[in-house]
Amino acid sequence: MRLIAWTLTLSLLVGCGWHLRGVTPLPDGYRVLYIQGGGNDIRQALRQQLEFNGAIITASAADAPVQLIIEEYDVEKRTLSVNASGQVAEYELNALLSASVVRQLDDEKQSFEVNARRTLSNDVNNVVATQQEETQTREDLKTDLITRLIRRLQSLEQAK
Repeated sequence: MRLIAWTLTLSLLVGCGWHLRGVTPLPDGYRVLYIQGGGNDIRQALRQQLEFNGAIITASAADAPVQLIIEEYDVEKRTLSVNASGQVAEYELNALLSASVVRQLDDEKQSFEVNARRTLSNDVNNVVATQQEETQTREDLKTDLITRLIRRLQSLEQAK
């Protein structure tokens, strides 16, 4: 009986187009591209994720039919709440990634931005752990923004 239930569940999931996260294939027009701008860390992480998804990143803009221009990457930290003694209890991290895609063939430029938000608890008695948690949260935000950016690249070809 369990086998039948599992088989039915899996066949429904496969039939509706659901799939596990992982490789996100890019449209044919965006598989070869050049990354320009942004800091070294965001550019390197984006390059790694794009290559994992089957993209070819060129060394120069002249070799690529598409340029991905990272215009802005910023993580803003603001106080979310304070405790009874006036110390910060929680922070909010807001991340923004602005980018443009320029197709060399028709000089078409499409700009878009993705953003993400996380909350961070501040333990005033354990500063080192709070700093490590903030570092990890910033990495998670960067990964989330890159994933959203790649999904936007997927939707560009479908929108045409």
